Amino acid sequence: MQQDHISYLLALHRQQDWAAAAAACQLSQAQLKKAVAGVEREYGCALIKTGAVFRGFTVEGEKVVAWAQNLSEALSTLKHVFATSNSRKAIAPLLERRSVSPKRLEAPGPDRQEIDLMIEAALSAPDHGGLHPWRVLVFPADSRAKLADLFEQEKLRRDPLASAEDVKRAREHATRSPALLAFVISPKLRMRVPEREQCLAAGCALGNLLNAAHQLGYGAIMLSGERCFDSLLCTELGVESTEYLAGFISLGSVAVAPPPRKPAMLDAVRAVWGPGVPEPAQRNDCRDSVPSTAITGSQKPH
Repeated sequence: MQQDHISYLLALHRQQDWAAAAAACQLSQAQLKKAVAGVEREYGCALIKTGAVFRGFTVEGEKVVAWAQNLSEALSTLKHVFATSNSRKAIAPLLERRSVSPKRLEAPGPDRQEIDLMIEAALSAPDHGGLHPWRVLVFPADSRAKLADLFEQEKLRRDPLASAEDVKRAREHATRSPALLAFVISPKLRMRVPEREQCLAAGCALGNLLNAAHQLGYGAIMLSGERCFDSLLCTELGVESTEYLAGFISLGSVAVAPPPRKPAMLDAVRAVWGPGVPEPAQRNDCRDSVPSTAITGSQKPH
């Protein structure tokens, strides 16, 4: 029995009428009856009750329809499995991306052309208004020792009693990874695009940059921490008072693979809304009750 014949029998079982079943199969009645007759010859007995009009399936015909339904469902499941597998394969780089800590990175890191390519990928991220409310600071190898000095000074400002080991660790944050960038959120003020949307655009750009690093075969991670809120460090790096030093991006070859990501449940972040669906007991107010450009003192980096 051909696969098309299975669909013909199932259509006839659903419609219980030759004309309607033929139309559903995009055949003439004569073509449908010829196909069913061929199935009956192959099976060796009548499947359809005889008569000028459709009168239903015989007992044997009902058995064949049941088998056809099971087979059709199995084929549908198999097609779905294949489609899902192909879909997951298509976005495997996104599903497999993991942040890789600096201690798991080693040389070589990306060269200037590869870093520019990552930034180019960031520029293709969704961006309402095309404002590019972000920028990237690149730290060449010959600037890392000076950056380590700045990290040490920031650590001692924050903790004057820091141990020598803590100071050493602060300096290593500037020198350990093969390549280091800083990501700065730079909202464009007095624009029609709300600041929160500009921050979303910056986050999309950062995601594209990290994904580009992954696609190029490098490990990457962005780390922030208290130093990003130090006004003197921000000034030394040229970060304006209206900007945010979001963090430092470490890049390099993966020496030790990161541990597998903990499985996350889709239902933790996905909800289906519809009329009459009760609202959560607690939610953040998403209305623009305050200007989108408002920044609290605790949010300002300096």
